Formats: sequence, structure tokens, C-alpha cells
Amino acid sequence: MRKVSVAIADDHKIFAEGIQSVTKEIDWIIWAGAAHSAAETIALFKAKQPEVLLLDYHLPDGKGSEVAATILQEFPKAIILILSMEHDNDIIYQCKTAGVKGYLIKNLSSDELLEAIQQSVDGQEIFMWAPEKPATAKHADVLSKREKEIIRLITQGLTSQEIAEKLFLSTYTVDTHRRNILRKLDLKNTAMMVLYAQQHQL
Repeated sequence: MRKVSVAIADDHKIFAEGIQSVTKEIDWIIWAGAAHSAAETIALFKAKQPEVLLLDYHLPDGKGSEVAATILQEFPKAIILILSMEHDNDIIYQCKTAGVKGYLIKNLSSDELLEAIQQSVDGQEIFMWAPEKPATAKHADVLSKREKEIIRLITQGLTSQEIAEKLFLSTYTVDTHRRNILRKLDLKNTAMMVLYAQQHQL
């Protein structure tokens, strides 16, 4: 097994330290560091760019899915594995939509964790709970023609002002459309919207 750089983000320091401790004898893992908040996680990833990020879903200043979406917008090849005790279809599907490669149960064994890391590096997705589409999930068919047009322009990197000028709309109208798109698709921010659009070829 080739060496793999791994970072962990968890607000419980003892949990992060425990994961690092039980894997310290594994010669193919190189620990790139630990973070304990969303802001620290993003900063750590930008500085170290580990191949695999083990990311807690609940951080004091943000959700793991939001952190993942932010990282993946800049580093689309990042391998992010969510660590959680939440068996919630909405949360799992939200993480899947954000682009993570796995959703792992926090009480998994060290062997299971190592296997999950290996599989993710080999290109596999590892969801210990299946990311079933929630009954309440919102998808692109709920968007109007104008909203689909706006989401495509957002994906191209245009600002609300630039979109307004291009479509002969007011900035207020564009911002209203942006909020409606996030609400209809049950997404949290623009980064997740861009990833959604890319994944669904909007």
C-alpha cells in the first residue's frame, strides 16, 4: 500500500487523538494534522492538502457537509469521509450531494476505518448507511426555467450583479432567485449549489 496523507477534523480533541493513536503504527498513513472547527479544517486543508480528510459532521461553527462543499469547490479531487453517529437519510443524502466519498459510523473499528481509507483512495465510495433519496428531497425538476438559467450562470462564476446585467434583471431579483433555488433544492450555500449543478449537469 502506498503512503497516504490523512487529516482529521473533530471538535472532540480526545476522539481525534484517539484515531491518530490507534493508527500510529500503520506505516502507510502519514498524518497531516488535526482541526477542531470548520474554520480550522478549511485552513488545514488548504495548507496541507491531505489526500484523505476524515471530517466530523457536527462542528461548532458549521456542518461537515458545508465544510466539504467549500473544500471541494477549490479542491474537487479531495477525498472526504464524513464521521457521524447520525442515521438520518436527509443528512446522509445532503453529504452525498455535497460530494463526499463516504459516510462512516463513528463507532467503527480501527480495521474498518483503515479499510474505508484504502477503498476511498482506490476510488470507491463508502457509505455505511445508504444515502437514500429522502422522500422530501428537492431536485432540479422543481426549478423554473429562469432559476435553471441563473444556476448555470452562478456555476460559471458570475456574481449577482453580473447576472442581473446579463439577464436585464435587478440585483434584488437575482438574489431572490438565489434564495429560492437554495430553498427548493434544500441546499445551504452557493458552494453546495455549484456542486449540485455540476453533479446533475444543469
